Amino acid sequence: MDRTTKKILAWLLCLILANAVSGKTACIDDMGLEFVPVKAGSFVMGADLSADCITAERAIFIQDELPARKVRITKDFEIGRYEVTNAQYEMYDPGHAAMRGKAYGLSEKDNEAVVYVSWNEASAFCEWLSAKDSEYDYRLPTEAEWEYACRAGTRTPYNDGREGDIYEMNPVGKLAEKQRIITDWLITRGNRNADDIAWSTPEDVDLTVGQEGPNAWGIYDMMLGVQELTLDWYGPYDPSDTVDPVGYKSGSSKAVRGGCHNVHIQTLRSANRSSSNRTDSHFLMGFRLVRVPEGRSLPSPTLTQPVKRWAEDVSQEKHHWDSDTPNPYFEMKSLYDMHEEYGSDELAEQFSIPLYTHNHSPTLTWMENGDLLMIWFTGESEKSQALTTLALRGRRQESGELVWDEQLAEFYKEADRNMHGTQVWNNKVRLDNSFQEPFTLYLLNGICTDGRWSKLAMSFRKSTDNGATWTEPRVIKKGRNSFHLDNDGNQPQGNAFTMKDGTLLSFTDGGFDEGTRTTANISLDGGDTWFVSTRRNGPPGIHTSGIELDDGRILAFSRDKGETFGAMPVSVSTDHGSTFINQKSEFPGIGTVQRCELIRLDYACRELDPKGLGRKPIVLISIASDGINGKDANGNETTIYGTFAAVSWDNGKTWPVKRVLSDVREGEEKYFAGPWNEQITLDAAHGQNKAYWAAAHTPDGVIHLSDSRLYYAFNLAWLVGE
Repeated sequence: MDRTTKKILAWLLCLILANAVSGKTACIDDMGLEFVPVKAGSFVMGADLSADCITAERAIFIQDELPARKVRITKDFEIGRYEVTNAQYEMYDPGHAAMRGKAYGLSEKDNEAVVYVSWNEASAFCEWLSAKDSEYDYRLPTEAEWEYACRAGTRTPYNDGREGDIYEMNPVGKLAEKQRIITDWLITRGNRNADDIAWSTPEDVDLTVGQEGPNAWGIYDMMLGVQELTLDWYGPYDPSDTVDPVGYKSGSSKAVRGGCHNVHIQTLRSANRSSSNRTDSHFLMGFRLVRVPEGRSLPSPTLTQPVKRWAEDVSQEKHHWDSDTPNPYFEMKSLYDMHEEYGSDELAEQFSIPLYTHNHSPTLTWMENGDLLMIWFTGESEKSQALTTLALRGRRQESGELVWDEQLAEFYKEADRNMHGTQVWNNKVRLDNSFQEPFTLYLLNGICTDGRWSKLAMSFRKSTDNGATWTEPRVIKKGRNSFHLDNDGNQPQGNAFTMKDGTLLSFTDGGFDEGTRTTANISLDGGDTWFVSTRRNGPPGIHTSGIELDDGRILAFSRDKGETFGAMPVSVSTDHGSTFINQKSEFPGIGTVQRCELIRLDYACRELDPKGLGRKPIVLISIASDGINGKDANGNETTIYGTFAAVSWDNGKTWPVKRVLSDVREGEEKYFAGPWNEQITLDAAHGQNKAYWAAAHTPDGVIHLSDSRLYYAFNLAWLVGE
């Protein structure tokens, strides 16, 4: 079908819609769209703050605005005077009216900026407009076009031409209070000022277009209103990309620009960058249009995303695993070192790897090539827009030795958004049960709207090449949980695993009734669709870790500080996580800065079964702050403290073996451990006293365990041995 035919059909559709949408026509001339002409020209794009005007902590949010460079826009274009409104967007998608006011009463009226529109939906709207107009093509602005139009000839932090401290200046005046802009700097090390760091519940504000501005070129609401989607894939600035920049060929998220309601004042700056994957939508984000003469195209993107260290030189050869042996094995090491003092006079050096002081919530899995991949989050605070994920690969050598990379690298980050909680695991159980598919890694990640984890959605990705590349992130739809409206219900802080019938199960914090603090999320089709299984009687704690038992039941342990039973809760489900029976376990409860891990040893040496039945044992790794009876590093029965491992041969009914996770047989040794990189002391009876544990069991029988900084490796023979 040629373009003329499409336009005729679109015009006919316009006539059909004329009586269907509040008595208004859906034709271009009647939509109320206004555009401002922008002449070609040059400007300096990127960070407009010098190192001496901000502290190292405050500099975190400008890391993706470097290097600043002079950019030339070679062709005139027109940009929307206002952001697209509900009434305008709903002429294309009348069903969107159901989203008006869905979030806290925001954006209910016709002339308020539309929210809850994904990048894919905004692009489809542009195509719809273009097909109906014989003179113009419509699209989202490039990042460069957006910043050029926003600055309107300025080079100051905000587009008002004023110099000064960005926290003392108020570029939007009285609107700051009305739009719930947080003008004080509140993101601090640790987790202080939790209620102020980012709103727990945003307030309804008036998003009627045209309130803020205009800037010098007559464009409104570029510092307030809503965040605005752009055409470009998000990625680091390339200093050579200076003429009509269009960004990268591909990526994991699209660049989002502009300030908005209910956020911190520093994000109102002209240079500030955010991003969103193409399927996500939320109550902070909308869009603005660009139009150009019909048929005028942009240059094709030529940039390719930098390859991170964890994705470099990844072997695609299958590893031939040795079998577990009755010979004890134990190893412990630190995976990376922190700088003695956080921060640097050289901002570029500081931002080369965003390794901050707060590191925990790791996730760990193994791959067909023998490698291990560990991912965790890092930030100065868990409640900040800087919170991102890092990854480290353990590479299998020809000798069979596992060698961890020395260089950390960022794994997955949507800019200015808190990436709270990650789960990675593989499909080996599906392959063992006759599913015809390649060896696959699964990844779930929480994504907040901005700085606090309480407004999360979850994205899902896959890799079929041992974690070297991943599919594009896709927000998984789970009813209300898809819209960033629930508190912790999309925080993947527990573990995830694959069941023998092919089910993928992910434990997340948050539930649907007062007695449930954990939710089981399930996919029956390999991750294509998900639904919430747990509706009542879920595990009473958070950070839940579980496994599938031999008979298909689910066994899980969770953290509740001992409040429910005076000990750690143990939970069993017979219906794929829909309901659980909860009771007291024999293990002490765990609390703040602690997370247990439960794993099934599918590859353990069967000769070690004390009954000679070749059973597959279960191992619980947890923490006994006040002590528990067990074996010390020398194999002596005594009171052990801190991290221990317990072994069950009968599906969790009894736990005859408990051993401290330490191989310090004499004296003591000091280590730095996560999450706050504190110094710990280990001896024969004392294991690590704080950790969010993640574990994987490889086919050679080795249990790999990490808190995100310290790495332990041991086998069953070491656990049960003297």
